[in-house]
Amino acid sequence: MQRIWLGLLLFLVSVKLCLAGNIQKVIDKLINQVDPNINIGVDIVDLRTGENLYHRNPQRAYIPASNMKLFSEAAALMVLGPDYRFKNHLSTNAAVIENGVLKGSLYLHLPGDPSLKHDHIYSMLEQLNHWGIKSIEGNVVLVSANRFINAYAPGWMVEDLKYSYGAPLAPVILDENRLTVIINPTHQAGKPALVELKDQNTSLFVNNQVKTKKKSGSCGIDYHMSHDNRLTVRGCIGLGQWAVQQGIAIRNPLLYAQEIIKLQLAKLRIKLNGEVVLGSSPKKTMLLATHQSKPVSQLLADALKPSDNLYADSLYLHAAAKLHGGPANWEHAKTSIKQFLQQQTGIDLGSAVLNDGSGLSRYDQLTPQQTVELLQFLHERFPLAYEFIAALPIAGYDGTLQKRFRKPKQQGLLRAKTGTMTGVVSLSGYLYTANAHILAFAIYINGTPGSRSAGAGRYRYLIDAVCDYFLTYKPQHRAVNMPQNPHGRVAFQNRPTQAELQRDKYMRWRRMESAMKKELAGQAVSVLFRDNQLALLDDNADPNLVWAKLIQLNQKYPFAVALQGEQPPRQVSSAPLFLWQKGKSAEARRTWIIHEVLTF
Repeated sequence: MQRIWLGLLLFLVSVKLCLAGNIQKVIDKLINQVDPNINIGVDIVDLRTGENLYHRNPQRAYIPASNMKLFSEAAALMVLGPDYRFKNHLSTNAAVIENGVLKGSLYLHLPGDPSLKHDHIYSMLEQLNHWGIKSIEGNVVLVSANRFINAYAPGWMVEDLKYSYGAPLAPVILDENRLTVIINPTHQAGKPALVELKDQNTSLFVNNQVKTKKKSGSCGIDYHMSHDNRLTVRGCIGLGQWAVQQGIAIRNPLLYAQEIIKLQLAKLRIKLNGEVVLGSSPKKTMLLATHQSKPVSQLLADALKPSDNLYADSLYLHAAAKLHGGPANWEHAKTSIKQFLQQQTGIDLGSAVLNDGSGLSRYDQLTPQQTVELLQFLHERFPLAYEFIAALPIAGYDGTLQKRFRKPKQQGLLRAKTGTMTGVVSLSGYLYTANAHILAFAIYINGTPGSRSAGAGRYRYLIDAVCDYFLTYKPQHRAVNMPQNPHGRVAFQNRPTQAELQRDKYMRWRRMESAMKKELAGQAVSVLFRDNQLALLDDNADPNLVWAKLIQLNQKYPFAVALQGEQPPRQVSSAPLFLWQKGKSAEARRTWIIHEVLTF
C-alpha cells in the first residue's frame, strides 16, 4: 500500500513537472489530488537566496506534535550551550563517622538529568566504601529539581501515559522512568507465556496473565501498572509468534528510585537506618561524589533522533529553570521559553503555544512560518548550526527517518523532525536540492482521519512526495541572501564555557594549594594536591595547629574539611563545614582532606 501511494504521488509530480513552470501550482495540484479538503500548512524557503519557494497557510496555527521539539531543543541549546552537562551530586551533612557509622544523612542532588541510570547512582554510592562507611544513621534524601512539578504537562492524553513515550517527569527521573517488557510464547498452547523485564535492577512485581495460544489471529496484549508499580500483563500470544516488546512507563518513579537505592546500599553492604525520602538539603553540605551527563550537544541527538519525549521535556524544563532562576514548572517554562526564543531570534511567536517541550500536549500551537524562521535562524548562527543539524534524524539512515527517503538520491540529503499523533502528521527541517541549495521547510497536517498509524499513512506519503520534488528541484542562483547580524551572540555565549569553568575550578584548587603550603610552612605537615581535593598529612602533636590555619583560609576559599584521626579539633562558629572520621590515619598522625562544599 505504501509503495502504491508513493508511486502515485511521484507520478503526479512528474506529470506536473512537464508543465514546466509554477511551483505553487504544481504542489497545490499534488496536494489536491490526495485530499482537496486537507488542513495543511506548508512553508519552504531557499536559505541561499532567501526566496520563498512555496507556501500554503503558512501563518495558520497547527498542533505540531513532535515538531515542537525543534523549539524546545533550540532553546535548550541557546540557554545551556552545547558543552553544558547535568551534574548529579552526592553529599552529606554528617559531622562524624565513628566505627563505620555516618552520623547524619546523605543527599542526592538530582537536577532533572534524563540520562541518569541506576548504574550512575551505584557508582556514586560506591564512594562511601572509601570512607569506610558501613551504616547510615540518617536518611538518603532525594533533592530533586522536579520535586514540585506535575508529572505530566497540561494537554497530555490519558491513553498515552501508560506507554514509555508518556513516562512521567516527576518527582524524580531514574532509568528514564520506563522499562521494557518482553513476552515470549512458551512451547505449548494453553500454558502461561514467558514475561520478562529487560535490563532492570529492581524487584518490581509482574502479574503475568498472558496465555500461549495455537494461533495469534485474535490475540492482543494489554498492560496496566498500579501506583505501587505492580505491572499486570493480560492477553494472549501465538505459539509461533515473534516475541512482543513493549515500553511501559513507570507509574511511581519515586517508589522505583527508593527501591533501587535500598537494593544498591544492600549490595554495598551498607545499612540504612533511616529511609530514602524526597526532601530538601541544608544550605551547605560536603560533596562526596559527582556524576556528569553527556554534553547537551549529545543529549540533543538523544531527544531529536528517536523523538524521545522525556529527554525533550527535561531539557525544556532545565533551560526554563536557568531562565527562571530556580526550579521551573510547566507554566513557568511555557512563558519563559517563549519569551526567550522571541527575544533571541526576533520571530513573532505571538500565536505560538509552547505548552511542553515534547509536543505530546494537544494544546501546543505553531505555524509553518514560525518553524521555518527558527530553522533559518539556527542555520545562520555558526555556534548553533552544526550541533543542532547534526542532532536531527537523517533521511534513510537513523532515528525516525531511518525507513523513509531510502532511495540513493534521497538518503542523507534531508535532515528533519517528524511528528505523529492521532489526527496529526508533520515534518520540518532541511533538505539539499539537486544543485546544492539548502532549503528550510515545515509541513503540518491536522485533522487526518483514522487512528494514529492508519490515518497517518497516505498523508505521510504526501509529505514525502513534496520533499522528493524539492530534492530533485534546481532553484535559480540568485543573489545570496545575507542573514542579519550573523555574528550576533546567542545567550550561552555570554557566559563562561564549561571548559573555562573547569579551568577556573582547577586554578582555584591550585591557589588553595599554594596558600596551604605558605600558611603551613615550618609545620610537620605535607600538602598533597589531588586534582579536585587537597590532602594534609599532619604529624603535629596538636590538631588545632592546622585547624587554626584552615579556619583562616576558609574565609577566602570556602571549603569543607574531613579529618581522619583519633582526636577532633576545637569547634568554633567560624570554622569550615567539618566531618570527623574517627580512627587512625594510615598515612600520618592524622589526615585532613579538603573537599568542595555544595551551597544552595
